[in-house]
Amino acid sequence: MAAEMALVKPISKFSNVTPKFGNPRMGNYSKLSTVRMSASATPTTQKPSKKANKTAIKETLLTPRFYTTDFDEMETLFNTEINKNLNQTEFEALLQEFKTDYNQTHFVRNKEFKEAADKMEGPLRQIFVEFLERSCTAEFSGFLLYKELGRRLKKTNPVVAEIFSLMSRDEARHAGFLNKGLSDFNLALDLGFLTKARKYTFFKPKFIFYATYLSEKIGHNFSTTGRQSCGPDSSAYRST
Repeated sequence: MAAEMALVKPISKFSNVTPKFGNPRMGNYSKLSTVRMSASATPTTQKPSKKANKTAIKETLLTPRFYTTDFDEMETLFNTEINKNLNQTEFEALLQEFKTDYNQTHFVRNKEFKEAADKMEGPLRQIFVEFLERSCTAEFSGFLLYKELGRRLKKTNPVVAEIFSLMSRDEARHAGFLNKGLSDFNLALDLGFLTKARKYTFFKPKFIFYATYLSEKIGHNFSTTGRQSCGPDSSAYRST
């Protein structure tokens, strides 16, 4: 989701205040080298030392951002007493789809993942690690934003709030799966560090709706057309 947001020009307003978001469990990577979102982290085939390597965040135009929004406006938009045009029936149907969780079996690893990682060398290996870093950060960014929206909208519109909470579940799943992919390269993103250290870019609600729709539309089409492929290059990322 956040990857698509990065392609839409954001409002030039930054917040240094770190929201008190919770962190999902992304697995135990204590034996791996830890990356603090560096776009140019150099992957290694050597056995990682017990002391994790920490690399600094390097911001570029393509680096996924963390987002905040006008939560008061969001509450107004989804308030059924203020906005009489809301179609709660469609929201309830959408909620049932999220509860069914059609994507829960998409993220299955096998030995091909590690084998494919071990075969990558040189520039290709580095480029693929950068891809995993950026993708994981983008998904984690979506998790944080959706989780906060789910919390903020509980009283205003419980149905929509639960939808956002389940969207955050999916984004956390994506981020965890991608971070596990980094473990094939003896690396892992320090997601706790990202939550505390990164600046938050202000994004108007209408841009969040647009970017989310674009992201899910592309993701749905990609997973539908690529469902027959089972190799690590396709099955790992077709639904993220």
